[in-house]
Amino acid sequence: MSAAPLAVPPEPPLLSARSLSKSFGGTRALVGVDLELRPGEVHALIGQNGSGKSTLIKILSGFHAPDDGSVEVRGEPVHLPLRPGEPQRLGLSFLHQESAVAEQMSVLENLRLGRYETTWYGRVAWRRERERVRELLETMNVGVEPDVPMRRVPQAERALIGFVRAAQELHDRAGVLILDEPTESLPAPAVQQLFEAIRTVAARGSAVLFVSHRLEEVLEISDRISVIRDGRLAGTLARDNATEARLIELMLGRELGQLYPRRVEAEGDVVLEVRGLSGRIADEVDLDIRRGEIVGLTGLVGMGHDEVPYLLFGARPARAGAIAVGGEPIREATPQAMRRAGVALVPADRARASGVGSASVLENMTLPVLDAFFGRGRLRKGAERARVLQLMLQFGVTPADPDRRLGALSGGNQQKALLAKWLQVRPFVLLLHEPTQGVDIGSRREIFRIVRETAALGAAVLIASSEYEDLANVCNRVVVMRRGRAVTELTGGDLTSERILERCYATM
Repeated sequence: MSAAPLAVPPEPPLLSARSLSKSFGGTRALVGVDLELRPGEVHALIGQNGSGKSTLIKILSGFHAPDDGSVEVRGEPVHLPLRPGEPQRLGLSFLHQESAVAEQMSVLENLRLGRYETTWYGRVAWRRERERVRELLETMNVGVEPDVPMRRVPQAERALIGFVRAAQELHDRAGVLILDEPTESLPAPAVQQLFEAIRTVAARGSAVLFVSHRLEEVLEISDRISVIRDGRLAGTLARDNATEARLIELMLGRELGQLYPRRVEAEGDVVLEVRGLSGRIADEVDLDIRRGEIVGLTGLVGMGHDEVPYLLFGARPARAGAIAVGGEPIREATPQAMRRAGVALVPADRARASGVGSASVLENMTLPVLDAFFGRGRLRKGAERARVLQLMLQFGVTPADPDRRLGALSGGNQQKALLAKWLQVRPFVLLLHEPTQGVDIGSRREIFRIVRETAALGAAVLIASSEYEDLANVCNRVVVMRRGRAVTELTGGDLTSERILERCYATM
């Protein structure tokens, strides 16, 4: 009688975190979180803003020391907090959401600085470095030459180069690659390019931790998915057992309900009329938006759709064009003139262009209406504070603390606060650029509700965005731009994310 074959034990995890906890003052950011990353897997980490994802990553990178818990790498316990340089020694590589690049340096220098191969007499072996970098870029399918200055590299390729820089740490051995929102600035084809590169890294035996808000991407790329809610591990699911609805339920602790508000047809008068608007990229753009209508504007990176809101508001100079609001021509589009005409702009860059992160929510919210709180030469602070508190409650900004620094809020709560800032003036026209960028699923639902209610009150809304699914479900019409020109308008049954994607990539 032959003996049964011995079972092959599973490979030990490359990284195990056990019972990690961290508090900041009285706030418990992490409570007993476990995480296990296995060789050859892509493991997603999701959760709403403020759920504890960033705290966990900062513990793994050595930025924070945990209050309790342990970490093992390849089965060996490590001392926490990790010292500078120790993550690299252990085979942990990080691509953070806002990884800095040296604009004046070349692609090669950005990738290899501090890692140069030298000749026997101490000089950099530039020829071998160029060959190495070219091979790295080709492996990841990035069509950029090593000597090109980084300032000339488009945003999408920059993000991919950032991935190459992080992945090269694992080139010669299996390790752990941690990616924090790596697709945030990438158009759809570059996302697929990145996914291929991620699969290549995992196929070599490394573990990839993929942190993202985009559930459709999580479901596409991941083998397992861990969900953090309120600092605790809400659950870990195998991809085959995960659905978008189940992940949302784990993230929120309840069912979300309908993500997108019901679309309402707009039949009001034209509020915003644009003819021949041209800027650095935009070229002779015509637009009419009616009262109560939500119009989307989209295209691939560099096609001009993201320039239009700033041209309309006068935040960037226009080469040509005529604008009328409510039938009244605008003689010169400046931010002051557009505000007087009833136009409001909420830029995509919340930290630098839309708000002041270092100022309080109160100071940010009352800027457009500060005059209303002055009486007899004095600022009525009680009335100002009462207004801001009312707005925070109305728009669901949490925590409802007017004195809290804007930059300390999660991305979704920052966006709701900035929408409240401008919507309190009841604009005729609301211009939005990437309103849900970096925003969790619960906040997205609230933002869509706010935008729909704003249109229902009679405003004309323009959303410039690369989030095709959002545009298809929120807008009455979507205009696709290519090479600076508006080339396609999608409505009715044609208004789907698939159709938007198709028209963005069409050659005719």
